[in-house]
Amino acid sequence: MSTAARLDGAALESGGRFRLHPTDLTIRAGAVTAVVGRNGSGKSSLLALLAGELACTSGRVLIADVDIATMRHDERARRRALLTQDTIVSFGFSVEEVVSWGRGPWRRTPAAADDTRIIETALATQGLTEMRDRPVTSLSGGERKRVHLARVLAQQSPLLLLDEADSDLDVVGRTVLDDVVLDHARAGNTAVVVSHDLTRLSRICDDAIVLSEGRVLAHGPRADVLTPEV
Repeated sequence: MSTAARLDGAALESGGRFRLHPTDLTIRAGAVTAVVGRNGSGKSSLLALLAGELACTSGRVLIADVDIATMRHDERARRRALLTQDTIVSFGFSVEEVVSWGRGPWRRTPAAADDTRIIETALATQGLTEMRDRPVTSLSGGERKRVHLARVLAQQSPLLLLDEADSDLDVVGRTVLDDVVLDHARAGNTAVVVSHDLTRLSRICDDAIVLSEGRVLAHGPRADVLTPEV
């Protein structure tokens, strides 16, 4: 089994309590892994550690067998992309400008030659081409979420981390999001998806992780984990 990311005894502690207890976990490459659990169970903490947004208080996180703590910020961004439920842009940047931010990690690399094509594709994929010049601050919540999804798609990182990215999306938007996740995995990449919508997750995920009070309650193939008993 090829590994996209791994937690080796990784823990996150703050205020005298564990947000995530010491955890050993392997994320399978080329698969969609769902992360589920009640509010406060540690889902966002797990994704923050996988993304390197927060540092482990003990243990380590590896992406493609490299300790994320040793990576430069641009290298980290080329390896993983994170979309959270509360991404906010407070100024009137255009849709196209925000999507183009996804290409930032590739500046001064040979991949930058494809920036224009990649941005255009990301805009088109999310149905944003006609609103490319509109200020993001003028859009609805669902439209803004599509802009940020296009941004992380433009980033073209092999590990895609989605933390309740389906919030604010209507039924059509969630279907498009699911298609993006599946296409990402079919291309040989990896997606880790946090959501409370178990019905949708059961349709798109290969593996699942169930968290409870900062601990992994179950982890494995979807059919073994997303069960009434668990």
